[in-house]
Amino acid sequence: MGRMTFVVEYEDGKEPSVGAGMEVAGGRIVAASWFDYRDDFFTGEQIDVMAKALEELNTQGEISDEDTSSLLEKLDLLTL
Repeated sequence: MGRMTFVVEYEDGKEPSVGAGMEVAGGRIVAASWFDYRDDFFTGEQIDVMAKALEELNTQGEISDEDTSSLLEKLDLLTL
């Protein structure tokens, strides 16, 4: 069974009620969040700190070039 993530923006106060088992576009809701998903994004400064730490671990041979690049790409997606 496949799962997809959708983010839908509503005007404040016009959000629909959501419940377990609710059907949407032919599927069934199995999880929902009641917060702005962007609240958990990293700031640019936090990304810089983590990038420096990853580069240092890479220099020390603790993680590979491939892992460093992959992690940096994923961190970039979580930046405001």
